[in-house]
Amino acid sequence: MLFVFSAVNAQNTKRTEKMFESARTLYSDNNYSKALEVCEEILRLDENHVNAHLLMAEMYKDMDSTRLEINHLSKAQKGSDNPLIDFRLGEAFYKLGMYSEALSFYDKYKVNKNIPEERQFLLACKIASCKFALESIENPVKFEPNRLDESINSKSDEYWPTPTLDGRHLVFTRLMKDSLSRPQEDFFMAQIDSLEWEVKPLSDVNTPDNEGAQTLSADSKIMFFTACNRPEGFGSCDIYFSRFINGRWSEPRNAGSPLNTRYWEAQPSFSSDNRWLYFSSNRPGGKGKKDIWRIEFMGFSEGGNPQWGQALNMEAVNTEGDEISPFIHANNRNFYFASDTHVGMGGFDLFSAMIDETGMISDLKNMGYPINTYRDDMGLTINSIGDIAYFSSAREADHGLDIFSFNLDRGLQPQPVTYVKATVTNKKTHEPIAAEIELVNLNSKVEKSRIQRADENGEVMLALPLRRNYAFNVSEEGFLFYSQSMQLADANTLTDPIILDIELEPIEVGAQMELYNIYFETDSFRILPQSEPELQKLVAFLKNNNALRVQIQGHTDSTGNPENNLELSKQRANSVVEYLVNNQVALNRLEYEGYGDTRPIASNETPEGRRQNRRTTIKIISK
Repeated sequence: MLFVFSAVNAQNTKRTEKMFESARTLYSDNNYSKALEVCEEILRLDENHVNAHLLMAEMYKDMDSTRLEINHLSKAQKGSDNPLIDFRLGEAFYKLGMYSEALSFYDKYKVNKNIPEERQFLLACKIASCKFALESIENPVKFEPNRLDESINSKSDEYWPTPTLDGRHLVFTRLMKDSLSRPQEDFFMAQIDSLEWEVKPLSDVNTPDNEGAQTLSADSKIMFFTACNRPEGFGSCDIYFSRFINGRWSEPRNAGSPLNTRYWEAQPSFSSDNRWLYFSSNRPGGKGKKDIWRIEFMGFSEGGNPQWGQALNMEAVNTEGDEISPFIHANNRNFYFASDTHVGMGGFDLFSAMIDETGMISDLKNMGYPINTYRDDMGLTINSIGDIAYFSSAREADHGLDIFSFNLDRGLQPQPVTYVKATVTNKKTHEPIAAEIELVNLNSKVEKSRIQRADENGEVMLALPLRRNYAFNVSEEGFLFYSQSMQLADANTLTDPIILDIELEPIEVGAQMELYNIYFETDSFRILPQSEPELQKLVAFLKNNNALRVQIQGHTDSTGNPENNLELSKQRANSVVEYLVNNQVALNRLEYEGYGDTRPIASNETPEGRRQNRRTTIKIISK
């Protein structure tokens, strides 16, 4: 409570002061209704009783009745020179989004001396927020929310929408209420790319307890979510997980420490490379009340439990207040969260930021009006293409809390993401292979390669942020490995997803594999640094199969002189042999030959065809 009630005024009678002390006692005992009755009786006897007005303002503040709070603060101000009333009026008008009025009272309070240092900081933030809000209202961003289909939005509350990477489904939380049982939070999945908008409960994950605030891996095979007050929980709320295996979700389990502590952990968001889990927590070691943290996901143990690195506080986005509802876009660069302390419109505002490969934060900014208002705004998610955002709101009073979408203003759109969806089979038997998949960002010297296994059906789906080039490798013991080059560095708009049917060839004499991620300087046989991941993959393959003898074949496209192409392809093949020898592969296991442009596997009439023809072939000659 901000106010220390002043001594009685001369005009106040002993009776009203005795009544006021009774009202204060009732207030202290949280008996607000009775305390308000007593204060009303005091004001009937003395309409200018300052302390009664202040006490009523305090109670109406606690009851979130801001207009009544303002009414009594204004009446108290007429009979008091307490400067805190100006500050409180500023706070009340700010809470209602009446920024001009709030700013005038904040400015009036600012001239007072002896303002506590902590409140000086808060005052500066609120003045900055009022000025920001007034300017934002004058310069609104594009925002035309659309309420989703009735099959998603029911009479119950729906919130926390999570679009899948491929844009075909939306997972959300529904709070179901009836008169016979307590409210129940469960997960539902909607198919949103068809006319039917079919909605089904995630029955394998839903329990008689509440679960919500979910996040999915890029392939929709891992779900992390929030569950509270469970017997096996570490704290009040913990993060749980379930895995989609053999066509069904596994029984939810606590995700364990050090992710979960005896404090509050909730609202997870999983990066599309399966590396980082972002979440909000009030654990010690942060900057404020609830902070945003991230923790490295190290895969699953043999027992099927998540393994974690160290939890890291995201200091650059956190304040002395609350930061909640983190969301990392599928490009792993655009980051979103809600804060009640950063300069904004009031309550919780939505903010965006950029995060680089090392975790450094930059370009933190408020998402603007009317996305943000004086009310609490949070829980934003964005599809992989980056043009549609989802959020929940009670803006239509007849419907309760519903899920809405809106088209993002171009200035707010994240860099889009496409994806590769592959099915891996045995070329001989056509049976699925749970092969190891490696995706390497060739444009980064810092970012780790991503390694993931295909599922029991040989299927895998990986997010591919644009404006980068990738090496995509598939390997399994007893088979030649598969190599593909994905050139997306110059892509500024979403391309069609990359769909691959990969047939791994068993290791046999005569079998061969085409490598597309060994790069050379133009018209040169000098190997470029971005070839390193592919070459190391080849080294590992030859060392793991140390009885094999192979021929390294060089190929070019048809651009240029055929004779020069032939010689260049031989020199490039020899460069690969030299690299292998320098990496402890015996020379007597290696041969090389160049074929120039004489063995095309695609048309040389298109850029993509020429790219496919520029390759290195590995052929098994004995085993």
